[in-house]
Amino acid sequence: MNDEWWMRFSLQLVGIGLSACLCVSACAQAAAPHVNHDAAAHAEQGLEFARVGDLNRAETELRKAVALAPSDPAILAALGTVLAQKQNLSESTELFKRALRITPDNLTVRRYLAANLWQLHLYPEAKDHLQIILQRKPDDKPAQLLLGMVSENMGDYSAAARMLAAVPEETRQQPESIAALARSYYHLRQTEKARVTLAQLATHPAGPQAVLLGARIADEMQDYPTAEKLLASIPAGFPDQARLQYSVALVEYHAGKFDQSRSILETLIASGNKNAAIFNLLGWCYQKLGHPKEALQSIGESIALAPAEEANYLDLTRILLAQRALPAALRTANRTTGNFPTSATAFELRGQVEIGMGQFTDAIRSYTQATQLDSSRPDGILGLAEAQFAAGMTTEAVANFETGIKRFPRDPRFKVQYAAVLLKQSETGDPADETKAEQLLRSALALDPSLPDAHYQLGNLALKKDRMLEAQQHLEQAVKLDPQNAAAHFALARVYRRLGRGPQAANEMKLFERLTHAEPQEPPHP
Repeated sequence: MNDEWWMRFSLQLVGIGLSACLCVSACAQAAAPHVNHDAAAHAEQGLEFARVGDLNRAETELRKAVALAPSDPAILAALGTVLAQKQNLSESTELFKRALRITPDNLTVRRYLAANLWQLHLYPEAKDHLQIILQRKPDDKPAQLLLGMVSENMGDYSAAARMLAAVPEETRQQPESIAALARSYYHLRQTEKARVTLAQLATHPAGPQAVLLGARIADEMQDYPTAEKLLASIPAGFPDQARLQYSVALVEYHAGKFDQSRSILETLIASGNKNAAIFNLLGWCYQKLGHPKEALQSIGESIALAPAEEANYLDLTRILLAQRALPAALRTANRTTGNFPTSATAFELRGQVEIGMGQFTDAIRSYTQATQLDSSRPDGILGLAEAQFAAGMTTEAVANFETGIKRFPRDPRFKVQYAAVLLKQSETGDPADETKAEQLLRSALALDPSLPDAHYQLGNLALKKDRMLEAQQHLEQAVKLDPQNAAAHFALARVYRRLGRGPQAANEMKLFERLTHAEPQEPPHP
């Protein structure tokens, strides 16, 4: 969800109550003869400016009021509210906290504070305040709605669905909350509910922008038919046809319809719509269609059109990596880290190229730099652990895998990669490593059943232990999810042979032989 919608949604959600602040201030004057009347006058003037939309003069007057009455919670809340409208969220948040320390029972201010914390991505703290509100006022619908949004951001999709579904009228008012509810249903594997929810966007008062948001959610969750249906519902008179057609092309690309996507993009370019995003996606279409020269040319066009956009340089590196042009990929990766020295993503990708070239010590340095730049990203820690293991630093690698599992419990990649390390160690070490690896792999699949590597590793384990039916089940899933995995086809051929299914075994061997002579698998994108 973009920042503009997010800000507007948050302000509407809390129902910025400037008149309520004025009422509280007036009540305070009536009840307390010792009130600072000069402060109250400035506050009243500030609130009057705010009512007519003059936020700068409102801020000036309210700051004067706070200077004269720094312990007046109504004035603190009023200034906090104006600053929230101006998106000065950090100072606004501190003012709301000061007001709450004086009047902790003010649920309205607490709700404003929670909305600020949500926008600042401080989700656990926002959740704490919202739970306090709902403990005292269980039917507070704005708090329920916001807690649903916060829960969705935190990955607690069950709580998000429960909260958002409990306030249907409020949820339907905003495309963002509809999208959050649909995304939660998708994560809970309640696909039909997600589709019904997104269908509301086709007739939403927000118009085509809401439909585009819904299509993006469906695309993100790999429900391509729903995304296509939503995009097709946008009227032909929609003025931004270039954006609409690009959105269609992106969905087609993600659905594996690379030629259709290419055709749409080429038509856009021929009609004069030339921007970096269009050339970038066209480059990936060419790459997927087996036209490496055209792929590099298109990505080059995207860089020429947007030389300051890091994503284009990253994608050039990814395409070179996919083409196994490793020296060129490394040169581009070095150029990218030079141009964007504070980008953790750039250093992570450089580390990936260095691993591919067998430069494990360099990869360790790149991933270490990435984690220093942004320790909140799982990819840096995961890449560092993989590079350390490849460099023979097993103890350090294991420590980072275990750290990653603790810090990112919902990211199954740590468990899958750690299991691979343990299985390798079990060949010459403690057999208990094999048992732990199996537990990790099953735990990873519980988080995400569509992990081909986890199915492959479990299938191999079952094959090793002569559990043929279990091996068949996992390996068939592995090749279904990742048809380009040559090793999985080879293992499945062995299983079929052991089960007396000769023709199927022969077919899997043919696939294995064909894939071992094919181009290496490319990294996923976009």
